[in-house]
Amino acid sequence: MHVNLADHAPTYNLCRFCLMCRHVCPVGRTTKREATTPHGWALLIASVDRGQMKWDAEAVDTLYQCAQCGLCLSNCVTEMPLPSAIAAARAAVFAAGAAPRAVAELDARLRQWGNPYRDVEPVASTGTAPAALFAGAAAQHLRPQTLAAARKLLDALGIAHVPVAAGLSSVYLPFALGLRETALTLAKAALQEIVASRCARLIVLTPEDRRAFSDALSELGLHLPDGVELVELMALLVEGVEAGRLAFRRTDLSLTYHDPAHTPHFPGRAAQARRVLSALTTQPLREMFWREGRAAPGGAVGGLEFTHPALAERMTRDRLAEAAATGAHMLVTEDPAALAHLERFADGAGIKVAGLFEMIAEQMT
Repeated sequence: MHVNLADHAPTYNLCRFCLMCRHVCPVGRTTKREATTPHGWALLIASVDRGQMKWDAEAVDTLYQCAQCGLCLSNCVTEMPLPSAIAAARAAVFAAGAAPRAVAELDARLRQWGNPYRDVEPVASTGTAPAALFAGAAAQHLRPQTLAAARKLLDALGIAHVPVAAGLSSVYLPFALGLRETALTLAKAALQEIVASRCARLIVLTPEDRRAFSDALSELGLHLPDGVELVELMALLVEGVEAGRLAFRRTDLSLTYHDPAHTPHFPGRAAQARRVLSALTTQPLREMFWREGRAAPGGAVGGLEFTHPALAERMTRDRLAEAAATGAHMLVTEDPAALAHLERFADGAGIKVAGLFEMIAEQMT
């Protein structure tokens, strides 16, 4: 799939002059390098475009340190889509054969197995239902208990559903890394299962999966089947709580909440999660500073855990330290990839990590 980087020139040529979103960039805060901030990436792309630099190993490495979390876009007063420009630059770099080895290896894995985690093919979906649950790769392979809890919650809400794309990576990961052909292949495979399910509603577990279907899909020239509504499980849980269809045994543990990556792109989403949390505990929520509209991701975002594992670890440990500093007993979140990464580095962090969907399912009355 050909990508014309020049189409994004208005974005990176403006963003290279601007520093207004710099403070929300989680990578820049971690690296303390101006080159790895939205302003720095825009300047890098513009400099290559003008012939002042080349895509040598150092420049490419810097380009791939962006987490593609989109906080620059969601905090931009002029709504400059810099993440799309960075993804397009990566697509150009990959097409030129200059992408990092880790990206090429990840592309090969996604093409062979459909996921970056296990040497296992996706599980073919069967059956039809009014709703389809996008299972994805992280829930299937890293946190099957999260997927099981999500299905239990849908059953409790009386929502008949079938899982689709179980073990298949969402389109967002390859799209963010510039792997456009692979993204198209995965997107078409997921859409085929969605069509076969005959669903009228596609339910996703995370804001990232929601962005995959609402934003990345359209940039690839695809769209959901007509008549299929895209909805997050969190929105359904809020409806269930407020309608009295879900009730819980409340814990007296103090909790803090990790807003999943891409939360700021969906106004009201952070409030929905906090409404559910308020029904789970008798204690006030202990809030971190980087939350809601400026929610910092951990390291498992934009493929950083594959391309820059040391950077991803630092970002995750920073997030755990921020959570521990609230004095809460437990850090909860629902994104399966984020959960797996937070749990991996939680020993010695001074706070326990738990899955929100699992906690809700366990405390249902």
